[in-house]
Amino acid sequence: MENKREKNIFENKDRPPVVKEYVEDKRQPDDFVKVETTWGSIFDRFKKSLGIFKDTSLKSDLEKKQQEEMEAMEKITTKEGVNFSRCQMKKIIEGQRNGRKIEFESFSPYLSDYNMATGEIWEDKLTKGDAIGIAIGKVLRESFPQARLISLYDEYNSEIPDSADPTGKPIVEGSQIVFPEETKLNFRKSLEEIMRKKGLVRGNDEEGKDFLFVSESSKTRDATALVSKLEEVGKIKHDGQAIYFVNPDAENPEYREITLRTTNGRWLCEALDASAFIKPENLEVTHLVVLPDHFKKQQDKVWEILRILGIESDNYHNIFYNEDMPPGKAAEIIRKEIERNM
Repeated sequence: MENKREKNIFENKDRPPVVKEYVEDKRQPDDFVKVETTWGSIFDRFKKSLGIFKDTSLKSDLEKKQQEEMEAMEKITTKEGVNFSRCQMKKIIEGQRNGRKIEFESFSPYLSDYNMATGEIWEDKLTKGDAIGIAIGKVLRESFPQARLISLYDEYNSEIPDSADPTGKPIVEGSQIVFPEETKLNFRKSLEEIMRKKGLVRGNDEEGKDFLFVSESSKTRDATALVSKLEEVGKIKHDGQAIYFVNPDAENPEYREITLRTTNGRWLCEALDASAFIKPENLEVTHLVVLPDHFKKQQDKVWEILRILGIESDNYHNIFYNEDMPPGKAAEIIRKEIERNM
């Protein structure tokens, strides 16, 4: 049961106490599993206040307070480098008990991190994030044996300019070399080999049913469909080749406008990732995406889009981790969080 106290948001006592915010009592980090307030609930509460104070000087003050409360919540819900602020593990487990389909993603490598000539993933030279992702994936596979494993592997973003001046600066902003088809196929093959070797894909697992590998490059067609769907509800702005998602009522005011496609026509990960959820059946699935800390902003942008597609907060969860922590430690912290909620 949450202990809450009311606090007038106004510093000036002469102003009427029209709007009130609720501030969580201070908790120790070890109590993070007891925090019932969700990421979205804080945004929902502030959204009501922000709606009252549209186009006033109070709006920026409220947005600042909202950000401060979210930062405080992140500290409470982060356990030794693993951030649970955007995950309600209890909801995931309840869904499993009620027969709801679950999908999880923790290992989605980038081809640019490995052998870009052959597409081979070096098992002995995994990136820090990929090594942790595999360790976490093994825990999730054991904890949710009926869940479907997802890997949205990236052979679309090479991060290498296809043309540059003598200083190394790209001649065309945002342009990148394109990997050969054979390299992409080898990368997909290498991904499955390491998944099977590490036990994330089991001997009798069926592709499509028990696991699904989706290439980032294949999502460009779906990104176009995503834009059409969002355009139907008035959430798209065009500027030449650039495409933006716009939503004045975004949960996070920072993401009222999100770039989906750049001025040179290149799709960004926010659009490609969100496009994976346009199928109606995704509304009936609980999704858990586990990534390094530096993906937080990207995933928050994806969430803003998914909200408009009808995905409920109970059905989309993120866990983030510090890439500098040992893989086994990150996996064990997540295992304990699952066990606490069983």
